[in-house]
Amino acid sequence: MVPVRRQAVLRSSRVVARDTWWMEFDCPEIAETSVAGQFAMLGVGLDTAGTWLLPRPFSVGWTGPGGVAGFLVRTFGAGTRAFTRLAVGDEALVLGPLGQPYVLEPGRSIECVAGGVGLAPFIALAASEAAAGRQVRLIYGERNAEAVFDLDLLRELTGHEPEIYTEDGRMGTMGRVLAGLDPAGDALLLGCGPTPMLRALAEFARTNHRDLQVSVEEHMGCGIGTCQGCVVRSSDGRWVKACVEGPVFPADSLDWTTGG
Repeated sequence: MVPVRRQAVLRSSRVVARDTWWMEFDCPEIAETSVAGQFAMLGVGLDTAGTWLLPRPFSVGWTGPGGVAGFLVRTFGAGTRAFTRLAVGDEALVLGPLGQPYVLEPGRSIECVAGGVGLAPFIALAASEAAAGRQVRLIYGERNAEAVFDLDLLRELTGHEPEIYTEDGRMGTMGRVLAGLDPAGDALLLGCGPTPMLRALAEFARTNHRDLQVSVEEHMGCGIGTCQGCVVRSSDGRWVKACVEGPVFPADSLDWTTGG
């Protein structure tokens, strides 16, 4: 599928956790063609006050009827703060869908392991698996209760009861997401989150002979393989572009001995 570049109208925007927004855009090209694990580059145009010159990558978090695509946005700097100030009816520049998605095996159960905004790709995936009657676990961790995505909305979007882990223990189970995994399990593991979490998850999978695919979180300037700002090291020593060869990779195809 050739990515589409267009102006998309913001249909709704709501705060769902501390410094975190759920934003839905009218973008049927993405809603109708994206697959879980793919992403879009989102930005505001040059005519907008406080111009955001470089778009940022966001996982396609959910797709709904009428061509709606939802994105999970957490503010980390001036660019993301500018984006969350968009009002309903405003337009954003959208380029997508981009990247390689998760590859599921028909009939095999899955366990989605999410850290922080790594929850995003699993919202649509959990919803589609639930609609198809397939078994899926949604294991989601945050540092503290204030950062946890609005659970009522999450249940509504996914059709699942998420398993919550927080490091401060004030919501869900105290601890980190790996505590929710059975070393002897045979479900396909899917991970998305900060690199330290993915590294620990990759070690868990390697040690316990579990199949794992991960979506890496890398800074991207273009999203289409031109700027080469998102490279990660593969297990054979090559540098690969996360935006076009990923962001989803088999965990054992990456070198986890380097980087953050």
